[in-house]
Amino acid sequence: MHCCRMSQPLLLAKLIAYYAPSTSTSITSKEEAYFYAAAVVFCSLLVVLFHYPYMIGVLHAGMKLRVACCSLVYRKTLKLSKTALGGTASGQIVNLLANDVNRFDFFTVFIHHLWVAPVQACIACYLMYQEVEYSALFGLAFLLLFIPFQ
Repeated sequence: MHCCRMSQPLLLAKLIAYYAPSTSTSITSKEEAYFYAAAVVFCSLLVVLFHYPYMIGVLHAGMKLRVACCSLVYRKTLKLSKTALGGTASGQIVNLLANDVNRFDFFTVFIHHLWVAPVQACIACYLMYQEVEYSALFGLAFLLLFIPFQ
C-alpha cells in the first residue's frame, strides 16, 4: 500500500514527461504513456482496495484491546475492598474507562507508522536528491528543524 502511494508521483512524472517538450529523457512512444497512465490508475485502485479493509481491521483490533482493558479495570475494581477504594475517587475510575482507554484505538492505528515513516522519509529523501540534488538536503534540514515544535 505504501509502495503504491510512493510510486504514484514517479509514474505521474513519467507520464507528464510524454507531454513535455522533446528532451533526452522524454517518453517516445504512445504505448509507454498508456502504460504509465494505467499504472497510476492501478496504484490508486490498489490503495483504495487495500487501505480501507486494513483500517477496519486495525480499528477492530484497537476496539478489542480497549474492551479488554475496560474489562480488566472493571474486574479489578470489583475485587478491591472498600478500604482500598476509599482513596480512589469514582471520577478516576470513570476517567480511566471513558478517556484513557480510548487511546488504545489510536495506538493500533499509529503504531505501524513508527517504522514505516522513517523508511518512507529515507526513500523520499533519496528520490528528491535524485531530482534536485543538494537542494533536497536543505529541504530535509528545514523539515527536521520543525520536529521539536510538534
